[in-house]
Amino acid sequence: MKKEIPITIAVVDDNAFIRESVKFRLKTLGYNVVMEAENGQQFLDKLQESNTPDICVLDINMPVMNGLETTVHLKKEWPAMKIIFFSMEDSNLYIKKGMQLGADGFVAKDAPFADLNNMLLSVINRVQVA
Repeated sequence: MKKEIPITIAVVDDNAFIRESVKFRLKTLGYNVVMEAENGQQFLDKLQESNTPDICVLDINMPVMNGLETTVHLKKEWPAMKIIFFSMEDSNLYIKKGMQLGADGFVAKDAPFADLNNMLLSVINRVQVA
């Protein structure tokens, strides 16, 4: 019987409370959260020293390097990583720009947590089908 490899997730958000809350909820659902960072630059630095997570839950508005800038680097250096924007910035402009840069989904921070889980499952299913 083939052992299923768990999907690995990174959480990148400048708000420590949100980061911890998302990690806790994801872990209770059985996800494997392997990395966290408080901004895009810190995340890119960590990626240089570690295994690449399958999915990144990425805030848009962060200091040092925001989610849009981070996405450009991720798609260039780690194109297989899936990116889900997780932000209060739910304007169509941000969503459209994120999708143009290669993001795989968007979930508003004020949405029910089930929306993030559903987006993760959707991204995972697309990866497994491909």
